[in-house]
Amino acid sequence: GGGMGGNPFGGMGGGGMGGVQELLQKAMGNPKVMAAVQKAAGNPKVMAAVQDVMQNGPGAMKKYENDREVKAILDELKG
Repeated sequence: GGGMGGNPFGGMGGGGMGGVQELLQKAMGNPKVMAAVQKAAGNPKVMAAVQDVMQNGPGAMKKYENDREVKAILDELKG
């Protein structure tokens, strides 16, 4: 794997759905995060936002501050 930056969401490699696997591994010990991941997985708009934040860092979350649906899940994923 690649090096980790200063990104709490982990160092993402290329595109694809790798981010989901990474999220699921993080979520294993946390039922709240797991529920958020499952909700996100069923919603392509939310999933795209989650991957955006994982690739571009927490700064990308600013884009979604006015989208309650997306923001709620991103907040849960932060823990």
